[in-house]
Amino acid sequence: MRAKKPPEIVPGDKNTRWRLAITVAAYTLWLLWLEPLIDFLLTTTSSDPLNVIALNHAKRQVAGMAYSLSRLLPILFFLWLGYRIITSASLPPARMKFPFTVVRITGRNARMFGLLCMGISLLVLANEAYIVARLFY
Repeated sequence: MRAKKPPEIVPGDKNTRWRLAITVAAYTLWLLWLEPLIDFLLTTTSSDPLNVIALNHAKRQVAGMAYSLSRLLPILFFLWLGYRIITSASLPPARMKFPFTVVRITGRNARMFGLLCMGISLLVLANEAYIVARLFY
């Protein structure tokens, strides 16, 4: 009978936690300022109804494209993280610091988690491509 090994605990890194918090805050501010920035760039002083209709159409396309590109950042991050997990067969991946303390998962379970991460990322990426394609029709 084999003795069960205790789980390996990987301690979280405080500096990585701060960098993550700053990155999430900056990304949130970017998303909040994106709409007023688009409004500022597409403003017009004309009150002609045809000009306002054309402006609304342009804003719809520009805002849709800008938000889709902004949503690509976290999607591509999770795609990259899934790839790293699959190649190293370990969660957290080799030589990667996590912001929080986690239990190390290795082998088949880690690869399945990496495949799940990549699969969901690719599915959401395909949805984003569909949204962008619909903007121009």
